[in-house]
Amino acid sequence: MGILIAIDGVDASGKQTQTEKVYERLKADGKKVRKISFPAYDKPSSVLVKQYLNGEYGKKPEDVNAYAASMLFAADRFSTYRTDWIKHYNDGVIIIADRYVSSNMIHQAGKISDVSEKDKFLDWVYDLEFKKLELPIPDATIFLDMPTEYGIMLMQNRTNKITGS
Repeated sequence: MGILIAIDGVDASGKQTQTEKVYERLKADGKKVRKISFPAYDKPSSVLVKQYLNGEYGKKPEDVNAYAASMLFAADRFSTYRTDWIKHYNDGVIIIADRYVSSNMIHQAGKISDVSEKDKFLDWVYDLEFKKLELPIPDATIFLDMPTEYGIMLMQNRTNKITGS
């Protein structure tokens, strides 16, 4: 079995940058390492995620409930795991993930205001992705924390990862 390290945080918190830095450091140390990123925009499995993020199911994130949106992202992870990186993981490669299951928890749980309902949702995501879909549980999850106002500033001039504009 490999090692799975997930790097997560709010939008523009530096997930891609830190994933790259960890990857390069481990590679320089002679480790077998691979980067993965979610959503997997370059894979067919991300088509429903792209439609959701492009507003095809509703113009606001809350137009799609947390459970439905989470299933789209979970399906993308399941597909890429089973068709792409499972062999590397099983062969002992260190996998560095730019976003993972925790991303569903972070972004979709924000749609739920009731604390009890939010806890039920988080348990549901855990059960769906790790038990039902049998995705590997990360050995470590690194959460990048930054003030919201900085994230907003950084996102203003950021290229859209889906459309490239």
